[in-house]
Formats: sequence, C-alpha cells, structure tokens
Amino acid sequence: MDANSILVYTFLVPYFLCRCKTFLSLDDSVQFRLPISWSILVSDNANAHFPSLGAIDMDRIPFNVPFISGQERAYIDEVFSNGHFAGNGPFTKRVQEWLEAHLGASRVLLTHSCTAGLEMAAMLNGLGPGDEVLMPSFTFVTTASSIMRVGAKPVFCEIDPETMLIDLEDAMTRVNDRTRAIVPVHYAGFSPDMDAVLSFAANHDIVVIEDAAQGLGSSWRGRPLGTFAPLGAISFHETKNIHCGLGGCLVVNDPSLVNQAEIVWERGTNRSAFFKGFVDKYSWQEVGSSFYPSEFQAAFLLAQLEAMQGNLEFRHRIWEAYEEALTPLEQLGHFRILRSPSGSSPNAHMFAILLPTPEEADKVRIHLNQNGIQAVIHYVPLHASDMGQKLGYAPNDLPITVNSSGRLLRLPLHLADGIELTPMRVANLLA
Repeated sequence: MDANSILVYTFLVPYFLCRCKTFLSLDDSVQFRLPISWSILVSDNANAHFPSLGAIDMDRIPFNVPFISGQERAYIDEVFSNGHFAGNGPFTKRVQEWLEAHLGASRVLLTHSCTAGLEMAAMLNGLGPGDEVLMPSFTFVTTASSIMRVGAKPVFCEIDPETMLIDLEDAMTRVNDRTRAIVPVHYAGFSPDMDAVLSFAANHDIVVIEDAAQGLGSSWRGRPLGTFAPLGAISFHETKNIHCGLGGCLVVNDPSLVNQAEIVWERGTNRSAFFKGFVDKYSWQEVGSSFYPSEFQAAFLLAQLEAMQGNLEFRHRIWEAYEEALTPLEQLGHFRILRSPSGSSPNAHMFAILLPTPEEADKVRIHLNQNGIQAVIHYVPLHASDMGQKLGYAPNDLPITVNSSGRLLRLPLHLADGIELTPMRVANLLA
C-alpha cells in the first residue's frame, strides 16, 4: 500500500463514514473499523452521556462549543418553582456544598465571574496602593486587573517555555520590599510545582493567590488546584470545561478567612451570620460588593457539576486522540505538543502545539482556518499590551514570554457531536 492509500484509509475514510452515519441516522450501535482510540470516540459515547449535545457542521469545526449536560433546563424550572431568583438560595447552597466536598475546601463562595473571585482575594488579603504582586505576563487580563482594582501593581514575570507557567527563578529577581503576593496561574489546567511556589512565598514572606480559572478537575500530586493557597479562584465561563455561561467562585482554604469572606461576598454585611442565627439582624460591617450570581446560574452550574466526571473522561479521550494523531509529526520536529509537567494531572481543558516560530504558528493557524478548523493563538502577553506599556513595560522586556506565546496554537477541544474526527483532520492538514 502506497503513502496516499495509507492517508486515505487512515484519515479520509473514517471522516466520510462518520458523515454518512450522521446524515443517514444509522443506529447508535454502528461502529467502524478504526484504531481502538478512534473506535471509542466515534461510538456516540458523548451523546450517551449528554443527550442534549447538538451536532456541529463538519465543514466548519468551531474552536469552542459550550458544554450542555441535558439537566440544565429541569433545574432552571425548579428555580421558577422555588420562587427564589436573586441568588444565595437553594441552588447556590447546593453548588457550594458540592464544590466544598469535591475540593476539600473550608468554604466555597459562588461568584458572578472568576474576576470577582480574584477581586475578593485581593480585598481579603488587604492588598492596596504601594503593594506589588508577582504574576506571569502570559495570562488573561483579569489576573492583573483584579489586583489593580484595589490599587496594587502587577509585576510581570517570564514563563517556563516548556510549560507556559510562571518561572519562579525569574520571579525571584523581581522581589523587593513592596512585594506582597504571587499569583501562580494554572494555564491549560496545568500546575507549576506548588511545593516550590509555597516555599518561594514563605521565604519572601508573601501570600499566594491561586488563579485556577482553568483548573477545575486538575490536581498537583493528587490535590485539587485552587486549594493550595489561602484563597483561590475558579472560572465557570462558557469557554471552560464546566460553566454556567458566566460565573466563578472563590475557594477559601484558610478557615480564619471564612467569616470575613462571607461579609465581603454579602455586600459588606453580616447577612450570612444572620441566616445562621448568630445575630438577630444584619448590618453593614465593611466594604464589600454584590459578588454572587442569580439562582438561575447556580441551577445551570449544578447540572454541569453533576456531569463533570463524564465530561472530563470524554475530554481526555479527545486529547489522547489528538496526541495519537499528531505525535508522529511531532517526532519529525515540526512542532511540540504542550504537555503538563510532572506531578500535574490536568483536566484536558485544551490541546495546544508550539510551532518553531510565531510566523509559522500564524501560517498554520491560517491554513487550518481556511480548511474548516478554527485554531486560535492565545493571549497577547499583558506586559506587551497598551495597558502594560502604561505600567512602564516595553514589548521586548520579557522575550521568552513573547516568543513562546507567539508560537502557541490552540486546537478545538469540546464535546459537540462531530468533534471526534477533528484530530485526524488536523493531522491530515498538517501532514
């Protein structure tokens, strides 16, 4: 068999068979002769778990399709029946209890965004004007803006090009007498060496704030991300594995901070203490804000959390299918697959490759998009942004971050029916 025949049988035949299966509505039991990993994927396993997932246009694979478990509408109907809409009601409590049990946290407070959770963490740590906070430049904007909201200054650090996570050796060179905190960002659900991060913070007498926006379902040496620092934040934005459209939470791991966190969360009042029967009426205690979401979002999120195990299992299968399809090309030196560091157990939030140069990454991105695969290049480093320059940075101040971020290309990874064969299509296009 020649090389072209191998390509047809390996990539194109399964693709067209899958399309036939979709168009002809073949019985769910129909399976095609594929390599084992592909056979598992094409078996309608996703829809067996999540019957409400819709099919996508196989001619145009979007980068993201928000996950739907199938139970969301039923729980939202319960909100109408309960008559409690505003938030901090029955569904908020059920979600928080679920997360507390899953994470082993002292308290979890549901927020309307991960940004809100990070802002609460900055407030509860007493950060303010004159304080500096170490963080990677390669992160989403709210990692920095949440710090700036309380008047503190973000200090951007290099990343490790192997993991895309904060480089502690570089961070060490940026510590001074104004440094109050460090924010390790769990990019891609990967974790830096959290033992080293905690040791770094202890040695410099600074606090750790975990940005675990992408980290739910991931762990470091068996411990869930978001639970290493006194305070951590998780995102439930629709681009995340588990979501409620837009939402987040603050993870409180230090029991001494629980009461104050509840006050800040409750608009600066001791309303939570009132409902627990600790006070006969509640009143304004300190500066807070309206941080929690409505019951509708909480109900939606509970349906998602209850389906998380199946969600993660299927995402891992897609990730592994990408790895199987693309490793042969990686071994030829065309790119490097972004893999988690040793000790980190990720949640298959994303699959990404690193091309040799930013120019090649952009060429591959354009090529894939022109052929129906929506691939994206991720964050512009914060120090190189307009706001970063207002803070006194020049685009070339962190050359490793600039180069590595420009070479990174993210590929579609979601659970919509039809995504199963995307890894083979990508491999075909890259070959």
